[in-house]
Order: sequence, then structure tokens, then C-alpha cells
Amino acid sequence: MFLNIQPQWLCPFMGQERKFPTLEYLEEFGISAGQIVVEISETEFCADIESLSMLVARYREAGCRIAVDDVGRGFNNLERIIATRPDFLKVDTLLVRKSMQEESARYLLEALGYFAEKSGVSLILEGIEDAELLRLGLEIGARYYQGLFLAPPAPRLAETAGLAEILKREVEGYVRDEIQWRNRRWREAEELDKLLKNLCFSGTTQNLDEYIGRLMHCLPGYCFRIYVCDGYGYQKTPNFTRNPCGGWTVSGEYLNRNWSWRPYFPRGITFARQLGKGIASEPYFDLETRLKIWTFCYFLADDLYLFIDSRVN
Repeated sequence: MFLNIQPQWLCPFMGQERKFPTLEYLEEFGISAGQIVVEISETEFCADIESLSMLVARYREAGCRIAVDDVGRGFNNLERIIATRPDFLKVDTLLVRKSMQEESARYLLEALGYFAEKSGVSLILEGIEDAELLRLGLEIGARYYQGLFLAPPAPRLAETAGLAEILKREVEGYVRDEIQWRNRRWREAEELDKLLKNLCFSGTTQNLDEYIGRLMHCLPGYCFRIYVCDGYGYQKTPNFTRNPCGGWTVSGEYLNRNWSWRPYFPRGITFARQLGKGIASEPYFDLETRLKIWTFCYFLADDLYLFIDSRVN
């Protein structure tokens, strides 16, 4: 059971030994605190964030779990998340809806999913009104869902059989589509790996431009950028970028820039060298092109790594 608590209600109890009314009610009605999730829902608070942490700690000591509500609304959520160390994040309905029309909202939602995965927090999506929104939640890793697509508000719990059938259908559809998409990307990566193995590299830095010159004439159309880095992330060649006319543009401004901070870099160079084959990254948002892309990493020789950027189809 989720109980929506506005923290300012608790200001009169700060510094007192008396139990919060919520905890007194649980004792009075014989309800286990382990069944209760306390939602911190109000962005305004009558005291400092440290006091909020202390209030949350009292609920935790009683056995309750904590949720931060309305994530994605206002500007105080991040501070509250840090202060409360919640078990659940409830994503605001408006952000969920916006993510279907606006890329920036979608990326924020994906970031929340990544945060939840890394920190062991369960993500709850509100406002699930159709199958498309449910599919979105599955893509970002949400664990719980709330909305009219599953069941309308009602005085009694919904029948679980109907809900189970809806979830079974949508989950199986999501998995089927995701596997098809990943199989297609795997085939593209295998195509690139085979091409590069057949295109001999002499192993010297001086021959890199000549090698890339041969390579870009036989790359598939979904590849749009090529460059080479060393094992520390320093770029050793210009960027070779496919232009709208189908040719390639050379840009030397990126020489000696360092890309070790990019999420694909450490994993890519490690696996490419150890496995002896090219490795494809997970899709990510490219800061320069504003496109969603994936990067293919291939070990050349002498601590040189070839990177090929491709658009997500």
C-alpha cells in the first residue's frame, strides 16, 4: 500500500519522540509496516533537506519503504532522491506522455531507467494509458506500471487474470521486436567485421589515411563516420564523414581529441582486442549529430582501434 505523505505535515513532530500518526495507525489497525510504502510527494518542505532525511529514517526504522513521487516535475527531485535514498521512483505522468513526442523527455526517462538499474531502485511509471506507453516502460526497464490501460481507479482490486493476459501479450511483443532489432544489429556488426578482416592493414600509423580511403568506398550505407584512436582514447586520424551527396568529408579538427570518456570506449577496445573481432556498442545519443547511433570498434594493430559510427535503424 502506497501512502502519500506531504513532509510539511510532519514538521510539528520534528525533535519529538512521539511516533508519527501514520505509524500509530498501523499499530492501531494491526498492519505490518513492511506492507507500506511512504510516498514523499511535496516539493516544498518547512525545514532543511537534512531534516527530511531524518524523517525518512524514522519511517525506515519502523519497517516502511520509501518512494519519491512526481519525479520529472519541478527542480527539487534530485536533491530529495539523494536525501531519501528511496526504494521506488514514481515518474510523473506528464514526463511519461512527453517522452512519446519529445526526444529530450525520452532521453531523460531512459536516464532514470539507467539510474534505477544501477542504484537498485524500482521505477514506477504513472499514466500508462495505452500499449505504446507500456512498451516504452519495458524499453527503459520500469518495474511497475499504473494507469487506465491496465485498470481504472476502483474501490476494489482489479481481477488479476485480465491484467496478466494484457501484460503477457505486451511483454511477449516487446521481447519479439527487441530480439529482431538486436539480430539485425548483430548481422550488421558481423558484416563490418568480415569486411575489415578482408581489408588488410599494414600496421603502421603512416598508412592509416590510405587504409581508410580504401575502407570508405566499401562501407554499407548505414555507416556515416570513421576515425582511429589509440588505446588511451586519443584520436589519430581526422574524422571521415559521409556527406549528403554520398561522398566523404575529411575534418582534421578532431585530431588528438580524447574520447576515453565515451561509454562505448573502454568496453569496445577491451573486447575487440581480447576477442579478435569487432564489437558494437549499445545505442546512444550523439552530441554532434543529435542522432541516436551505435559505434563499432575494431582492433587494427599496435594499440590502434578503428571506430565506425552508424545510425540506429
